Amino acid sequence: MRRPSVRYGLAVPGPSQRCRWRWRLLAVLLAGILAPAAPAGAEVFDGRIAFTSFRATPLAGQERDGDIFSMNADGSDLRRLTPNPERDRQPDWSPNGSAIAYSIRKPGFTTNFEVSRMTAAGAARRRLTTTATGQASSQPSWSRSGRSLLFRRSGSGRASSIWQMGPLGESPMLRFQPPDPPLYPTWSPNSKRILFAAILSSSGDTDRGIFAVNADGSGLTTLFDVAGAFDSAPAWSPDGRRIAFESDADVDGRNPERDLEIWTMAANGSDVRQLTSNALRDEGPAWSPDGGRRLAYTSGVDDTHGDIHVMTAQGTDIRRLAPFDGLDESPDWQAIPAPDTARRCGDVKPLGRGVRDVRGRGLSCARVLALADRWARNGRAREISRFAVRTRFFGGTRRIVMTRRGEGRSQVVAFLHQPQARRER
Repeated sequence: MRRPSVRYGLAVPGPSQRCRWRWRLLAVLLAGILAPAAPAGAEVFDGRIAFTSFRATPLAGQERDGDIFSMNADGSDLRRLTPNPERDRQPDWSPNGSAIAYSIRKPGFTTNFEVSRMTAAGAARRRLTTTATGQASSQPSWSRSGRSLLFRRSGSGRASSIWQMGPLGESPMLRFQPPDPPLYPTWSPNSKRILFAAILSSSGDTDRGIFAVNADGSGLTTLFDVAGAFDSAPAWSPDGRRIAFESDADVDGRNPERDLEIWTMAANGSDVRQLTSNALRDEGPAWSPDGGRRLAYTSGVDDTHGDIHVMTAQGTDIRRLAPFDGLDESPDWQAIPAPDTARRCGDVKPLGRGVRDVRGRGLSCARVLALADRWARNGRAREISRFAVRTRFFGGTRRIVMTRRGEGRSQVVAFLHQPQARRER
């Protein structure tokens, strides 16, 4: 593997711009304070999977174009979130599971993109960037705190850079201007490092590598770069210890077809493991937020056909979700904040009730499951057996938290309610 000869640095303003730059940075930080997010390291549920799909039937006179969909992690309850002709793609869930940032076609143009956001249910769609003609903003990625978004700004030729803005698009500013075009910038879970891929081929887009750099621009590290290989789409695990990515490299003879496969490595680039090994195109991995035990990704015969799949972080138990004859791509997995609990008791049977991942504190699993089942059977009451019931909607998934004060610590039952019947195309 090789290191690039270029060095990436933090874009530093000149003396005449420092005051304005400081005010913009302060605005970004203040905006972030107003954006609620789950604390780093807090308990979460694995929520829905958002992805780009070309399955939607186009309106009269329009071509089939990309839209953002979401579904349960088993492929049920498929929902179209963006019914418009804007070629929506690259969804990224906010850390508290309440919003999605994504790319849209640049309004009024047939090429280039802008960044937008919406609620988990697809409402309140709002454009966040306004980029100059001939330039594009795309590939948004939330910080773990929810206080900012990284995104890629690109122009003609190889002009490309990494930018940062507030959660509502406020105070956009240049963060890095590397000589090799960066892609898919994302903060590490502790916000100390930025991970990205870069186009290393002098013409075309056939050679990519994966890099990380400190937040202040120092410590550039080549994590994975096989000469001539397409190494791309890196994603941090929730604990920041591993990175998943796609590559068409053939390191040890397990990828003789030289097609895209899913890989993982340690955060420092060591312990590289190829998870998939087939004649298909496997790309765009995303970790499950609750401990990173699973990965979602796209697998298909070519770049116009593919379905979302999930597998364990070891590459086993592969499952195909919501298949259709076309392309689903760019999955991202929703994290739904959860209360601290001592027990994980599984799902309520039958699964048709849609009650999943039941957790409890201060009660046996038998009692926890019984209370969750009673909630499902009794019309979703606001109080059950002297337990106060709080419900919050996360775009097709409800989070239920039942609490009762007892002697000492309170008793808690928490779970997700995910209906399975609804299906859209």
